[in-house]
Formats: sequence, C-alpha cells, structure tokens
Amino acid sequence: MFGKKKEEMMVYVIMGFLEAGKTSLIRDLLTDDMFDDKAKTLILACEEGEEEYEQAMLSQTGAVCEYIEDEESFNGKVITKFLKKHRPDRIIIEYNGMWPTKHIPELYDELEDICFDREVIFQTIDIVNDETFSLYMKNMPSMMVDQFRIAEMIIVNRCTLNTSKAAIRGSIKAVNPRAQIVYESEDDAFYEMKEEMPFDVNADVIEVSNDDFGLWYIDMLDHPETYQGKTIQITGMIQKPKGLPKGFAIFGRYAMTCCADDVQYMGFLCKADDWSAFKNQQYVTVTAMLEYKFMKEYGEEGPVFYAESVEPAEKPAEELVYFN
Repeated sequence: MFGKKKEEMMVYVIMGFLEAGKTSLIRDLLTDDMFDDKAKTLILACEEGEEEYEQAMLSQTGAVCEYIEDEESFNGKVITKFLKKHRPDRIIIEYNGMWPTKHIPELYDELEDICFDREVIFQTIDIVNDETFSLYMKNMPSMMVDQFRIAEMIIVNRCTLNTSKAAIRGSIKAVNPRAQIVYESEDDAFYEMKEEMPFDVNADVIEVSNDDFGLWYIDMLDHPETYQGKTIQITGMIQKPKGLPKGFAIFGRYAMTCCADDVQYMGFLCKADDWSAFKNQQYVTVTAMLEYKFMKEYGEEGPVFYAESVEPAEKPAEELVYFN
C-alpha cells in the first residue's frame, strides 16, 4: 500500500551583502503571481537593511516578518518557536551576508526533523550588486565565494553597459559550475549586448593566450555548442595518472578559485598519438579538436581534446589561472 505524498514546505534562502537588493527581491517574490495563492509566508530577516517590510504589504500578501538578530539564534529551536506561532506554508530567509553559509545546510537538516510531516525543499539565491562586485571580490573573496558555492541562482543586479559578464561569470563558475546566473539592469540596451571573448571563436584555429585560459575554460564548459568540433590552440600542463585509456592524458592548468589556499588543478581528457616524449606535469601547446562526449572517467558527458599536434612549451609567466 502506498503512503500519502507529503505536502511541501518551500524555503527560499536569499543571500547577499547589505544594499545588494535582498529586501527588494523578497518584496517582488511576495507580490509575484506565483505567490498569489493565499498561502502564508514567514519571513525570517537576519539583518535590518536600508529598506523595511511595510505592514500594509505584509498584510496584503499574507506574510509575517520575524527578526533573528544574532548568528547564535539562527537555529532550529528559535525557528521552531516562529513556526508554532505563525504556522506558515513557506519560509523566506533574508540571510545575513556576514554570516558563514555553513548554517544553511545545518538548518535544512533541522527543518527536516521539525517539519517531519512535510517535505522540505530549499532554494538558495545569492544577490550581487554589480557596483560593488569587483571591490568585494578584491577585499572579501572568501566571503563572496562562500555564497557562490551554495547558491543555485545568482542574481547580478544594477548592471550597466560597462558590466563585464565574462569576469563575473568566470568568478562564479570557477567555484560553482552549475549555478544559474541572471543579470538585471534598468538599461534596455544592456540586454542587447553580446558577451565577447578576447579571442576569435569563429577562427579556423581558435588561439587562446595564457592569460585567457580561465575565461576560455569557463566559456567552454558553459557553452559547449560554441566549441564543439572546433580546433583550438592553447598551452597547459599535462598530467599522466595511471588508469587512463591508452593515448590519453589530462590537460589543464592550476587555478586559484578564491585565495592562495584554494588552488586546484582544472583539466580534462586529451588524446594524442604518443605522450612518451613528454614528462608528467610538463607544459605543452596543443592544437586539438574539441568534442563533447560521454567518458566513463567523467561519469557523464564532458570535453575531450583530440590533439593534432603537441609541442613543448615554456611555463607561463603567471602559472595560476584566474577567472576574471
């Protein structure tokens, strides 16, 4: 006998620093048609921003707001009190941008126990202000990356015609390739802008410089249709671990995804006639055709280089790859 399907408890976690636009987004959510269903919403505001929730708007949208003033109070015991008080159908959390995101999965586990008769579904959204993006990435990279890693959607608002989508996408996708990025702007001309790469993607041989490796790598993963079947000339490091199919090596570069303590090798499969002339971790310049195909080493479809030529190369002046 099949049991009755559990009702759902949607929990929206809205992250971002002060003045990023969290409160405005929550207002938009409450007044959106998808929320116009007479359901009761509990807003848990973990910081008091420049804007507040007007009581008239809360009453009109069937919402209530409770404040959690300190990090220690962001726990299941405190939130249980609010759940019993208001009996909401869903929760919107305006998360404090200065708190570590480790509390979010912890709360998910607690809510699953608290709401044992309902299926808890989390959606994590990070709000970024383009006006301060570069400044925060320079001065607070670990905090920015902490939010990028856990966000399913990242909304970049206040964009202008000077916004560098490539730099923003590179910074985000380096740590969370699956994140959906949405750009918002008051200038209609912004949406007509094409995202240009610093190399010619329509050339017979796409030549990628050492400095552009990071932008190419992210664009290659994000837009496989652009590079499928194309020939690319690029320099990187090969690694020859045991267990790969005959003729294959790993081609890539070491990348800094956040700070000096967060460096990882980012590479993919590369096939050549013979790798014996090259040492492990040697830099080479490959001219290769790129195909996306299923490989058991990936466990899914991924990029594979089929080298037409491989030549020894000098170590790049800057060995680490950056994504902006």
